[in-house]
Amino acid sequence: MTGKAMRTCLCWTLTRRDGVRMGFTDHDRDLTVSGLLHHAASGFSPADIDSKSGFAVDNSGVSGFLTHSAVTAADVDAGLYAGAEIKISRGDWTDVQSFTPIWTGHFGVIERSGEAFTVELSGRAAQLLRTQGRVFSRLCDARFGDKHCGLNAGDFAPGTQCPRTFSACRDQFSNTLNYRGFPYLIGDDAMQSGPDGSPALDGGSRYGEIL
Repeated sequence: MTGKAMRTCLCWTLTRRDGVRMGFTDHDRDLTVSGLLHHAASGFSPADIDSKSGFAVDNSGVSGFLTHSAVTAADVDAGLYAGAEIKISRGDWTDVQSFTPIWTGHFGVIERSGEAFTVELSGRAAQLLRTQGRVFSRLCDARFGDKHCGLNAGDFAPGTQCPRTFSACRDQFSNTLNYRGFPYLIGDDAMQSGPDGSPALDGGSRYGEIL
């Protein structure tokens, strides 16, 4: 093992949702990297980083103990670390300019047992799996009586529910103008099927008029 490899250590920079930035290192002395003091003997211990190419999800983890005064059980329980950004860097502790980022992610689930805690870290690729915007579905995505639905739940008998289908919106509530589903959405079976042999090949909808 070369001397430089023996001087390699990790630093991880944590940015909480409230903007507070904190630094930690597995070196036995404090290090100032990129202008931020990284505390030694902090109790943090990073797990192996699972980094993948392309858009595959990469994950890691952090475990440790609430031994450093900057990390308190009260702050963990208050959710200040939920969703925090973490950047892990590796470098030569004798040359703080040598540190290079090797992984960036966010805090996920935090579990605490007494003074010990574990944190699930999710890499940037995991954000691609989050649902953004509306979901295309035949069912209505509005809640009965909300601002999107447009109906006043108080005008109906207590316990009235809407099954979120187009037929219910049309026949029970006469509220098709506010329907927020996609009743014409076809399934995989229809996309893969061929002509049905019907003599009426006029370019019209195979489902008929439903509006």
